[in-house]
Amino acid sequence: MSSQSTSHILMIRPATAASNPETIVTNSFQSATSPVNALSLIQSEFDNAVQILRSTGVNVTTIQDTDDPPTPDAIFPNNWFSTHPDSTLVLYPMLASSRADEVKQEPLHFLKSKYVNTIDLRNLPPLEGTGSLVLDRISNHAFVARSPRSSPESLARWAQTLEYGFTTFQAEDQNGQPIYHTNVMMTIGSKWAAIATATLPNPEDKLELFELLESREIIELSMPQLYAFAGNMLELKNADDDTLIVLSETAYQSLNQNQVEQLSKHGKLVTIAIPTIEKIGGGSIRCMIAELF
Repeated sequence: MSSQSTSHILMIRPATAASNPETIVTNSFQSATSPVNALSLIQSEFDNAVQILRSTGVNVTTIQDTDDPPTPDAIFPNNWFSTHPDSTLVLYPMLASSRADEVKQEPLHFLKSKYVNTIDLRNLPPLEGTGSLVLDRISNHAFVARSPRSSPESLARWAQTLEYGFTTFQAEDQNGQPIYHTNVMMTIGSKWAAIATATLPNPEDKLELFELLESREIIELSMPQLYAFAGNMLELKNADDDTLIVLSETAYQSLNQNQVEQLSKHGKLVTIAIPTIEKIGGGSIRCMIAELF
């Protein structure tokens, strides 16, 4: 049986800090403005996140991004690749051309040194990795919120190639616009799942998700919790095979006591403060972590 979580991750240390005008069109979580000392703040938050994760026993590989070409979203590498237990690396097509530039020589060389088989989908319409795809790796099933960043054509090709089933559904933000990435409104752990059910306008979609995840304890999240990035958590393991649930400080502060207790049954909560990254990038800690299986 495949494992849902891993103890080895890749994180890209940013070299550019600016709100990306290409991505803000489809990302309602992203701020259009950046503080004057944004790079210093973001790098400090990144370095602190790495230190906290390593202190819990997670194996963190970091690669320093380059400033040429400028890639303001390089801190979110899980969108352009995913890895799988059979030594497979998948490369994904991005909606924004600036995001396609994130596939740079050093991280690609590192990944190809570890993974023998490469599936390159970059000639297809957008499908943004484990941003678009929330994976139940135990059941080989993907969950995908329909959006401009998640092409049905590319999803079908991906699923056929990796022998996954998939479920698509409509998820909307507070303005009725499609949620840009599935992984900001839901996450799946080994024995739990968190879903921002407030984003689901169709009751049948909620029913289907609950049925497909019936073996897990489901924590329902509200719209305010969605905007606090509570849906952008990630389950990891440490070197001792202990289960960790990683979330931002913003997300943790939005949870009520009952939700904290529900999550704590399934792993140690690891909270990380990344407010500048969340504001400028419109993504949180899960988006910063690319899992290495």
